[in-house]
Amino acid sequence: MVKHSLLYGTFILLVSNFFIKFLGFFYRVVLVRILGTEGIGLVEMVTPIYAFVLVLTTWGIPLAMSKLVAEESAKGNQGNVQQIFRVAAFLLVFAGLLSTGLIYLFAPVIINHFAADQRIYLCFLTMVPAIFIIALCSVFRAYFQGLKQVSAIGVSQALEQTVRVIVGLTLAVKLRKYGLEIAVVAVSLASVMGELSGLIYMVARYKTTSHNKTAVGLPTFTRRQIVKSMFSYGTPVTITRLLSTFLIAMQAMLIPKGLMLAGCDMRTSTEIYGRFSGVALSLLHLPGVFTMSLAVSMIPAVAELVGRQNKKLLNHRVSEALQISVVFAAPSMMLLFYYGRELCDIIFHAPEAGEPLRILALGGVFLYVQQTLSSIMQGLGKVRVLLVNTIISGSCQVTGFLLLTPIPSLGINGAAIALVISFFVGSTLNFLYLRNYSLHLSLANIIFKPFVAGTVSLLLLCLGELYLFNPGGNQILLMIGSMAFSTCCYFVLLFIMGGMRLSIFSRLPFLNKWF
Repeated sequence: MVKHSLLYGTFILLVSNFFIKFLGFFYRVVLVRILGTEGIGLVEMVTPIYAFVLVLTTWGIPLAMSKLVAEESAKGNQGNVQQIFRVAAFLLVFAGLLSTGLIYLFAPVIINHFAADQRIYLCFLTMVPAIFIIALCSVFRAYFQGLKQVSAIGVSQALEQTVRVIVGLTLAVKLRKYGLEIAVVAVSLASVMGELSGLIYMVARYKTTSHNKTAVGLPTFTRRQIVKSMFSYGTPVTITRLLSTFLIAMQAMLIPKGLMLAGCDMRTSTEIYGRFSGVALSLLHLPGVFTMSLAVSMIPAVAELVGRQNKKLLNHRVSEALQISVVFAAPSMMLLFYYGRELCDIIFHAPEAGEPLRILALGGVFLYVQQTLSSIMQGLGKVRVLLVNTIISGSCQVTGFLLLTPIPSLGINGAAIALVISFFVGSTLNFLYLRNYSLHLSLANIIFKPFVAGTVSLLLLCLGELYLFNPGGNQILLMIGSMAFSTCCYFVLLFIMGGMRLSIFSRLPFLNKWF
């Protein structure tokens, strides 16, 4: 089985994630038009509870499995790879069935105590079967991720998203006439059907993998050793993820309640939260198509180098990953800051989301760096340090929600400020730890040069709109032209300063023959 390099794997996932993000963004835009921001607000209240249950079900096993598979595959222990797969499959099938049954049993209690709006009950109940499907599918994804066969992951995710969009939009249109509470069930049904299609593909891909048809040798790991390794690694990861999903759940609960304390009624608070989470945060996460691809590729890549004890190459890959994260996040955040209100208006017909989006864009780079840093820390096995840092940044976030959102003059902007503070604190703590881990990370290439290029490009963007573009022309074309102009200026300046090397492109498929 052929393994992919870090940048090759990142590029494959980038292409897949670009398609997925595009479909997902289109899906979100149309759903906002069909369900309204109030309907999206209801959906966004279901997601954190569902995600929390899913993290409990998987308990970090897929991530631990991916790391173990990467390490054993690097050593050539294929018997251990298959043994790890079988043990993980048994654990996750059992956990998935148990969780699904318990959630159906206690669903009314969960919604009554952890939902700001009781109208999400049917939507939540319909989404429950996806927990078992995702738990089983995660076994196959972790297997292919550990072996760095990222094309299987990319295709399955693209298939899932395609089915989710087709089913979701079709059902949303048909169910809208029965009321908002029924219409949001379309999103849940679409999620279940999408995950099921991805599972079917992953099972078929696993069965046709040539590596599984040949003798792989006897395993040297016992089942007990594998379970112990998975839970010793997966438990801190799970606690970290539980904390992250808990923070998202707190966001879905505290922000609407904070808005009510600021003087809004329940429906208005749900609508404002829908604009914030469904519009502003959707646009904030849209540029993450590249950094998320990089984050997925980093875990097995770092774990493999740790297994080989190759400190020099490890330092190079970590530095390169952080540099690429900042390089691609900076211009995106610059454009979201400058055109926040216009983008929310043109795409979602929700210009009110523009102001919190501009605030979020100020800290967006830290969000994307944090995604890459988290994957690096997990690959290094420093999950306990990651947990502590997540607790600290999460405390800042919750404190910000409690103190800033109820202020009438801030409202939803206070929630945006709280998230920016959390992004900054979390990424800074993880970055400082890596610096103390004897990794020589260049602050000039990772932070200073992209910051300078971004600042100069933003100034050129302002000047370009004043002097180069016709203000009386089509505003959408003007905005697109300004975006293209400033982005080109950014990358040209970055290359001139040496903040990004052309050699990076020589390691990417399809582009390598040109560099």
